[in-house]
Amino acid sequence: MILHKIKLPYVISSILQFIFLTPFLIQGFIGSDWDSYALIGSVQNLNIDFLYLPSRPPGFPVFEIFLSLLFFLSQLFNLSFELVSILSQFFFVICNNYLIYKLFDFSKKSSEYLYFVIVFSPIYLLSGFSIIDYHSGLFFGFLAVYYSLRNKNPILISIILSLAIGVRLTNLIFAISVFLIFIKNKTNINQKVTLILFTFFGSLIVYGIPYVNLWNRTLSKSMDKLNEMICIYNLTNTDHDLYSRFGRYVLKQIDYLGVIGFITLLFIVLMNFKKIDFKNNIHYLIIFVFYQISFLRLPTEEGHLLPAFVAAMLLINTLNLDKKLIIVLLASTIISNFLYFSFYDVDIEDSATKAVFNIEIKNGLLIKDFIDRQKIGVDKEYHYLNAYESIKEVWSDGCPN
Repeated sequence: MILHKIKLPYVISSILQFIFLTPFLIQGFIGSDWDSYALIGSVQNLNIDFLYLPSRPPGFPVFEIFLSLLFFLSQLFNLSFELVSILSQFFFVICNNYLIYKLFDFSKKSSEYLYFVIVFSPIYLLSGFSIIDYHSGLFFGFLAVYYSLRNKNPILISIILSLAIGVRLTNLIFAISVFLIFIKNKTNINQKVTLILFTFFGSLIVYGIPYVNLWNRTLSKSMDKLNEMICIYNLTNTDHDLYSRFGRYVLKQIDYLGVIGFITLLFIVLMNFKKIDFKNNIHYLIIFVFYQISFLRLPTEEGHLLPAFVAAMLLINTLNLDKKLIIVLLASTIISNFLYFSFYDVDIEDSATKAVFNIEIKNGLLIKDFIDRQKIGVDKEYHYLNAYESIKEVWSDGCPN
């Protein structure tokens, strides 16, 4: 009976998410984000030419190789690659559902309402319904955090961290968080050194092997020295001034909870800031702050902030809040999937340089994404071919920045 109660929120959330996913499965398109199609370019180059070309700098080798394996298996068994890939993404979603619930449970002050806020957030759902690396990175990152809190083997944790970093380089932030947990747990020096060394060499392997292939097959023909490959970390598409950058940084975070939910969360934080237990949850604070800083540098895709969002809810969970406030937060979050209350318009969708005040009710983010990916997916074969060819072209002359 107790086990049943523990699992019930997880079961409910996963079933409802699958119901929400079903139209996307029937539709059969990989996403509305062009990064999803760029990933297909990497997949095809790996499978057709045995050549690793990152979908975009600095590369996401673990996820790109994972997708390539799915592509190979779908071809082998004559299955739809899109269907297999989307279901694999949903697998990470349900794993994250359980992991996040266990993190709430570990705090011994679990709020099922806040758990539902996370798993029914539009960005959490859309990231899990699209072919993109956010959920896999989230899973390995927080799994390392959870195992660290449980004092598991540092070698195992290092392997998991290496996979998280191999999925997305910014997941190095999880390594900092885990190291702080090791310090807080007063683990001996050998365990700390083991964590650092195994994480370093594990990450070196998951990036090194693909990039040796990239250097030997492509970059060595257009670059003089191996150390010039550091250019892949110097993103240049950060041309927004501080004002427009900060505007995008704030507006894109509203999508996690909807306008009313976002305002409610700000109210909760401002009224209770000193009561949040930062001291015993410094590992979550580090994740939140560092991902926020990373997003401010390049405020484009909201999914980048998923770890910060989860960490924020785990920090809020340390408060004794009025249930009515959390219910407002949850209601706004769920409704924004289907109806979105907007107070602004932007000049260019996803590339806004300015916003103007304008109150209106729009399609919710889940519905909007379904419509957007339908428009793009109609020409999916063209986009796949274009990704395959253009990714070769941009890497042929060195770093594509």
